[in-house]
Amino acid sequence: MTLNIAHYGVLSHYPQTNRTEHANIGIVVFLADGSVRVHFGQDLKKLRAMDPQVDLDVVRSWESGLPKILAGQDLEQATAFLRNFGQWKLSQNLGKFSYTDEDNYLLRVANALHSLVSAPKSDRRERAEVSRLHMDLKTTFNAKGWLGRNIDNHEIVERYPIGPMTTAEFALQNGRLHVIESLDLRTSNPSAKRHDARSKALTLDMARKASDNTARYAVLAGIDSPMMSEAKALMGDYSEHVFTWESASDMNQLMAVLGKATGKPGIPLPSPN
Repeated sequence: MTLNIAHYGVLSHYPQTNRTEHANIGIVVFLADGSVRVHFGQDLKKLRAMDPQVDLDVVRSWESGLPKILAGQDLEQATAFLRNFGQWKLSQNLGKFSYTDEDNYLLRVANALHSLVSAPKSDRRERAEVSRLHMDLKTTFNAKGWLGRNIDNHEIVERYPIGPMTTAEFALQNGRLHVIESLDLRTSNPSAKRHDARSKALTLDMARKASDNTARYAVLAGIDSPMMSEAKALMGDYSEHVFTWESASDMNQLMAVLGKATGKPGIPLPSPN
């Protein structure tokens, strides 16, 4: 497997170039073949708050426009150009990451954007956004008596930290760390689905690194989604088992595995009224 190295810098927006106030808006990635790729953060609300006159559609158009301007320039020329690009400035120091293929590259980009561009969470306790599939799984685990708060007691724990800035959707410990991530494709926003898929894959990859003995499961809903086969392929690269929510046999297999892991395989789901 070929390992590629990419260098990247943080791109910041300065509403007034003579002042230090700025917002990190994205990253510029310099690839080994001399090409350049630009990626902006998923949420640019902080940019609009800092500079109400900014047009976010114009900003996002530079994801394709900026690489065209930089075409043919070497790394030194491109970075010098971007450090004097109007209201936008590239960081003085470049970071780097390795990747093996396009999916792996996008995971590294998502991780960099989350770390360097995403707005920090409020100190106030906020309710985490969850999908319908997450709630369906949570209800099922709770009905079977598996859900709890003590991972050392063979209970399935929701939102369990497994690494730096990484939280598993569901986790279970029984001498082996079991991590369950869900991906609901029944929404209408393809961009959000792709972002969610990469985030889930990154979490599963972090779970693999968090323990020498892990079991990683991906549960996907939306059997009619045109993205289902693509999502299955991506999740299959980072998990040992990929299950489809709409498949009774898949769900029976998952429940059997988790029932054995929790030591409570015999608690049935409540019968419908």
